[in-house]
Amino acid sequence: MHNPNLFNTLKQNEYTLPKDPNTSNEIIDTMLSYLSSTDSELRDNIAYNIFSEWLVGQDNLTTEQKMRIYNYAVNKNNLLFKINIIDSDAVFQRSFLALIIALLLENNKVHNFLTDSEIRETLNSLIELLKNEKNTHSFIEEKGWAHCIAHTADALDELIHQVAINEIDIKKIMTTIAFFYKTNTKMLTGEEDERLSNILITALFEQKISNEEVKNWLISISETIPSSLPEIPLINIKQFTQTLLIKLTVLNYDVDFSLFPIVTRYIRKNDDNSTNKKAL
Repeated sequence: MHNPNLFNTLKQNEYTLPKDPNTSNEIIDTMLSYLSSTDSELRDNIAYNIFSEWLVGQDNLTTEQKMRIYNYAVNKNNLLFKINIIDSDAVFQRSFLALIIALLLENNKVHNFLTDSEIRETLNSLIELLKNEKNTHSFIEEKGWAHCIAHTADALDELIHQVAINEIDIKKIMTTIAFFYKTNTKMLTGEEDERLSNILITALFEQKISNEEVKNWLISISETIPSSLPEIPLINIKQFTQTLLIKLTVLNYDVDFSLFPIVTRYIRKNDDNSTNKKAL
């Protein structure tokens, strides 16, 4: 049952929890339960915003309180809840727990309360979520944002910043992204390509992967596309490749578009003027 006064009370107290541990734990558990609601006001505007204040804005939780949230969010029984049921409302729980994990990881960059083993557990849980999530809805009428793929990408993006994450881990994530794009048969319409490509940009910024490795991986995704691959995955892969290449170009990485025919195949060139750049 939603307590309409709880949010206002927390806000008035600058999101500080009561000192009594039983009461504070009850409030945390209540907010966690709201994350699975189909009411976007309750799930997004209240619960998620409160977690954002607790973990980033006010940053006022104890380690014990943060671990209570972590243990719930990363637990596969919760994070992967009903993942095999494609159109279930359970997607809201999976999606918003991924966002809470992103907040926890952002907090961990400052306070380092998670062990390397817990970071590894987080990595494995998020990889399993991205690999198995079949509900690709972004915005759902009367229920709000689901957007599980994008939210999982946000959590993986935060994960890259963690000291315990290395090149081998980055390559596991890249393999999972490639798997997702080749097996997903739904058109992606919620800028998932933007969020997933951010993972690679962050890995480059953190110097945990080289530009050459990213380029070769991106080429391999296109080259290994089977001729029988349905058109929708092909379009999604093209969009992702294009988005990442544009970001790399803007950031002054060396990009040779001719290596990516999946992006350039419909560009018609005037051979006589192909070397002359034109102003827009």
